[in-house]
Formats: sequence, structure tokens, C-alpha cells
Amino acid sequence: MSSETSTRPAETYLFPPALVRLVRERAAPSDVCLLEVSDRELVQLFTTIFFAGLETYEGEHHPISVAFLGRSPADYVMSDDTAVDMPPLYQWKIMRFASPRPFTSREFVKLAVAGGEHRIYTAVGVLEDGALAITGLAREGVHIGADPFIRIIASRPGCLSIRGGRELAIEYERGVVVTVGDDALFAAGPVHRALETIARSGGIDAEIIGRYVDAIGSLVREIVAHGHGGILIISPDERPRVPESAPYHMALDFSLGALLRLAWRVGHRGDHGNDRANPSGRCRTEHFAFGALLCNAFLGEAERVIEELGRLTAIDGAVLLNRALALVAFGVILPVRQSIRVVEASHADTGIGVQEIDFGSRGTRHRAAATYAAEHPGSVVFIASEDGQVLCLLCERDHSPVGLWRLMTGAVRT
Repeated sequence: MSSETSTRPAETYLFPPALVRLVRERAAPSDVCLLEVSDRELVQLFTTIFFAGLETYEGEHHPISVAFLGRSPADYVMSDDTAVDMPPLYQWKIMRFASPRPFTSREFVKLAVAGGEHRIYTAVGVLEDGALAITGLAREGVHIGADPFIRIIASRPGCLSIRGGRELAIEYERGVVVTVGDDALFAAGPVHRALETIARSGGIDAEIIGRYVDAIGSLVREIVAHGHGGILIISPDERPRVPESAPYHMALDFSLGALLRLAWRVGHRGDHGNDRANPSGRCRTEHFAFGALLCNAFLGEAERVIEELGRLTAIDGAVLLNRALALVAFGVILPVRQSIRVVEASHADTGIGVQEIDFGSRGTRHRAAATYAAEHPGSVVFIASEDGQVLCLLCERDHSPVGLWRLMTGAVRT
């Protein structure tokens, strides 16, 4: 067992059939594909995809990507916001087979070769007799507005990610539903204030600081999801110092913060057409549609960046981001000091009430993270153990103790 693993009560492990209730609770009203589908059909859907995700095709593992259509006969799902004279912006294009294919793990595994990162999904529908079948391929277009279908992705063996449009309903890993809370930690208190301060110093507009903080929460979920543990550092500096020994020191590139800023700005401007240029409103409609298209593109790129940064934390060492959430370095081996004063806050929102923690007995990863936090006041450090526990470390000012907050992660209990 890893030295990073701490003692905690046994988890309540969930099997794929238990996800049905959670999906029903969390699905958006727009996910109409679920309305006329029974729990039995959803159990079969999730279980089959889960087991398909464990298999390989010709010795290689490919992500299983499924678009669940329910009973919908539609071959296209168009955006309601598409302007009359604009090119058609479809959300989904369904390429149907002449005859449905069997609903089996092996069929998913073969078709997965065509999917992956190419935005091609295996389309699953419910036939008239209530049986599930693979009815074709689904090409993902531009997500503008509500999405009537849900996506189920088994990107790695033992995991399922279930989404409706851009909204993540379920992230299931190795028998637990991954959750990253305490929500209060990100909503108020010292950690929230520190992230707000970092965002403002990085030029993040006040209107999107919430999205900035949410993106950091998503990054932490990605660390938990890969199951290897890791360290993520959010620095308040534009060019934080990196040890010369860091093997992967990056030239600063486009930042996650910049993508969020662009998405908000083009989306916001899309609400204001140039009415003076054309009193009929045609220019305004086209402007709105183009703005929505750009906004979607930037948000999609932000999602991919979050996934990529999360995967980098699986490499030994820390991932270091600057104040705009640009990648500065990864695989950074942090120095370790033996005597770091760490106190645990009993209330995430206020930090009131603290208990001193003996960090000297913790593993190297924990002590290295605490050392960095102590030596770089204002930086927010997240550390995930291989067992899924997440800690947040923050030293608010020089010579202050390092504050520690626990983020609740693990199974949703039934």
C-alpha cells in the first residue's frame, strides 16, 4: 500500500446499475432521451458500456464513446440559435445503419476504433420492442443550447463519464462516484479569497471569476479520476520560479484563463447585435449565432486543456500553473523540509478553529507540498492521494502556518 494512503472508513462501492438513480437525479431537463426509457434499459446500457471499457481490440485499448438517443428517430439535432443565412450548425448528425447492430460489448470495442478524440460516437437507441441496439454512428457538432442526448464515455478501464451537453452528470471511477467538495471551500473562506486574488492578478474579469474557480475544481476532479494521485499548484505569479532540476519546464503558451475570458467575451458580445447596421435585425442574429459558435469552441478547448493538465499530474512531481492557469512546468520535484507547521481548519468557509497536524510523519508527496506552500505564500496547493483523498494547502502570509482543508471525495452512498 502506498505511503500516501491514510486510514479512513471503508468505502461503499457502487456497481454500474446504481448509477441509474444518480443519473435520473442529476440529468438536465433537456435530456429528453431519458424520459421514455426504463431503469432496466439504463442498467443494461451502463453495464454493457462499463464492461466494454475493460476490453481491447487487437491488443489495444480504445475509449468507448456512446451517444444515447433513447427513442428519438432524428437524424439531425440542430441548434435553435442558428441564423437563417448562416451555415447550419448541428449538434448531432446521426449516420444510421441500414440494420441495427447487436447491443454487445464486442460491437462497442470494434466501433471504438473510429471514435476516441475524433468526435465520432457509437449511437445507441431503443427499438420499438424495447430492446437496445447500436443504430449507427453519431457525429458530434456544436453544442449550443439544450442537448436532448447524453454521452457515456469509458475512457479508461473501470470508469464511466456521463454527460448531458456540457454538463457532467456522473464521473465514475473504480467503484466510486468521484465528487470534489466541500463546496464551501470553493465558495467562500480563505481558499476562495486566495483564488479570487490570483484570478484578479491574472487579468480575469470579475464576471468570470466563478468560472475560473470552477475550472480549478474540474482540474482537481481530473487528478482524482486517474487514480495515481498528484500535486497541483496554482501560483499567484505570472512567471513563478521553477527549480533548474525540473525536467519539463514549458515556454508559456495560451492559458486556460484566456480561453475562459474569450468564451465569456464573445458570448457576451453575442447578446448585442449591431442594430444600426441593419434595422431588420438580420446582422444582429448572424452576430449572435457566430458569437455562440466561437463561445462553444473556446469552452470545448478549455475542457480539453483541463483534461490534459489533469493527466499530467499522474507523472511524478508537481504540475505548476501560473495565475492565468497557463502550464509553467510539470514533473517538478519539490524540496522537502522536515519542520513545517500545518494546521487544519475545521470550517472551510471561515477557517475558524484549527488543529495542528503532524506532517513530519506523512509521505514525501505531502511534505513536499507543505514545503512549497510554506515557502510560497499565496499559492494554493492541491494534493491527491492514490486512495482519492484530496487536501488543499495555503499559507496566507510569510511566517504563518500552512492551512489545511480536506475536500470530500469518494462514493455517493445509497
